[in-house]
Amino acid sequence: MQYKEPPKGIQELIHSLEEGQGRVWLHRFIVLLLTLIAFALYHVDGVRNFSTAEAMDLAQVGRSLAEGRGFSTQVIRPLSLHLQSPRAVAQGVNPRQLLVAAHPDISHPPLYPAVLAGLFKGLPDRWLYGVEAGPRQRPPAEVAVGCLNFAGFLGLAFLLFQLGRRWFDLPIGVMAVIIFVGSKLNWDFAFSGLPTMWLGLLVVAVAALALRIGGATDPGPDGRPQGAGFRHARHGALLGGLLGLGFLVSYSFGFLLFPVAICVGWWIPAAARWRTVGALLLAFTVLVAPWIARNQIRSGLPMGIATLAPFSGTPAFTDDRLERSQKPDLSRVRPAEVLAKVLTNSQFILTNDVPRMFGNWFGAFLLVGLLLPMGDPRMNRFRWLLMALLLTLVPAQGLIQTHLSSQSSFLNSENLLAWFVPLASLFAAVVFRWALDTFDFPYPLARWMATVLPVALCLMPFVASLLPPRQPVMAAPPYYLPVIRELLGYLPPGSLVLSDMPAAVAWYGHLDAMPLTLRAGQDPKEDFYQIHDFQRPFSALLLTPLTCDQLWHSRLLNDPDAVWGRFYMDYLLRQGNIPTGFPLKFAFGDRYPENGYLLVADRPHWRAARN
Repeated sequence: MQYKEPPKGIQELIHSLEEGQGRVWLHRFIVLLLTLIAFALYHVDGVRNFSTAEAMDLAQVGRSLAEGRGFSTQVIRPLSLHLQSPRAVAQGVNPRQLLVAAHPDISHPPLYPAVLAGLFKGLPDRWLYGVEAGPRQRPPAEVAVGCLNFAGFLGLAFLLFQLGRRWFDLPIGVMAVIIFVGSKLNWDFAFSGLPTMWLGLLVVAVAALALRIGGATDPGPDGRPQGAGFRHARHGALLGGLLGLGFLVSYSFGFLLFPVAICVGWWIPAAARWRTVGALLLAFTVLVAPWIARNQIRSGLPMGIATLAPFSGTPAFTDDRLERSQKPDLSRVRPAEVLAKVLTNSQFILTNDVPRMFGNWFGAFLLVGLLLPMGDPRMNRFRWLLMALLLTLVPAQGLIQTHLSSQSSFLNSENLLAWFVPLASLFAAVVFRWALDTFDFPYPLARWMATVLPVALCLMPFVASLLPPRQPVMAAPPYYLPVIRELLGYLPPGSLVLSDMPAAVAWYGHLDAMPLTLRAGQDPKEDFYQIHDFQRPFSALLLTPLTCDQLWHSRLLNDPDAVWGRFYMDYLLRQGNIPTGFPLKFAFGDRYPENGYLLVADRPHWRAARN
């Protein structure tokens, strides 16, 4: 019996899929397919609308930029008025314009809002300004922001794979990607509306370039330096440019300038040390100087309100007291109090955030690997760089933490360790592989099981989060979006709203908003009436469960800053009567105060809307 030979092309294809280059592409396709399946499941069940005030704040700044109003914000902080008013007077501008016209933003760096502005420019108006169709659907603009950041998530995973494959081998690259992609915390950050994924991408790029500079003088297979002819200054300038880009996404990224410059200066030959480090610092300065000059002109501070973050959380400015202050006395903060804040926060970060930053137990390999010297000079440099970054980020995070970290304990822009996790995932994969190589397995299946089972256990928290029951889409607390939409929908355009959730008012209501003033009719320096009577009248007061659902004794009775909580309590006890003399006299509905929401306006706008 004669058999026909199969076509030669099919034979080559099968051989390629089994032994050749096609096998590599098949593995990549499987990993990509599994990632997309996880994306679909997570998008259906795990994604919520913006749950942090920072995400809403950044989004509304990007929308203002897309609308052609410049780098302005609808969240008008009393502290921002305090910092910008003297500069406006010096330039011959009426300070009242800071409240009436588009208010310049001095809270955020420009790059991420500019990227959001480009995204919003490409969206149709019904997506950018549209509302969700039901309680289980998110606003279309937030879906678009999530997809944008998910692109950074995929780019970061691809970069980790390439670095693991080129620096070590293919299995380590695959394992690093699995560890990173299999952490639910990374997915939460990817869809949070925060630029964390892009910052993690920059950290990995900075580390890769720094290690390349440091390894330029290592001997190659021929005994000659691998980096012969390597232009240190040019790559130092590129490294400074990457750090500058990160600074323009998050001011805290500037802390990485010190460990990176020290490590690079330590690794390279003395003849090129000062030239390389000088090029790094010069490139960083040239890139960030225009924005720092803009902030200095606007507010007198190089990073605007973010410059004062170390003062927030001290005894003089607890919680969000600093940004709500109309005339803060910064001289009340002593250096010892700032140091105490750093030490206290760093202790909490080391005992809580560092062990759980991976979202699973695989981080133990990172912590163990940092303590073990490696025989390979490249791995030792990698280890020292990670240690330098970790020792910098922990106190830096403790220094810049504000009330935003207390509102969302882990998912916030002040969680600097989240940038560190992708790079640490690669190192943890290397240490895990090194630990496996120290054992002598009797047969290949035992080694395979010792590799797969620990990784599968690390994936269990993420897999379990995708299983039923289905989670709610709406983030509540700190607010319930349908209620926010309804209450703000009655107010006319151009209204100024005083609220404990000003970012939600600005993003969802498209209205100017201000955080609650510290006083109301008590202190002329920190008073509601200083703004309402002399600068711009408030159209409404919106209180959410952030204010209405507080502890009775420790907050409402004893806290001097809980004036608006006592306002709400007084409203309930008086059965809907507004305090005498308060200019906003019309309260909406009877059931909303009972549910923890209170809207008080200058006119009953909802009556006209219903008629």
